[in-house]
Amino acid sequence: MPLSGGAPGTIVTPITESMLGVTEMRKVVDASVPMPLHGHARPEQVAPLPAWLTSQEYTHVTGQVVFIDGGTDAALRGDGAW
Repeated sequence: MPLSGGAPGTIVTPITESMLGVTEMRKVVDASVPMPLHGHARPEQVAPLPAWLTSQEYTHVTGQVVFIDGGTDAALRGDGAW
């Protein structure tokens, strides 16, 4: 069974927390990975999708990239993508 990819935005982990805790670094992260819908994600917000993609219920979706990015892709593409 081929697995689909995921495209997460910024996930708050111990590594990213240290960057997000510094104002200047947070500005850099926010500028490069804008997440306008609810901000940076926590692992428990992202985990349900890969759990489903690897479950027995996952039978017909193949070769897809699923964005779990809080709007990053849409924000970076802009209105021209639509």
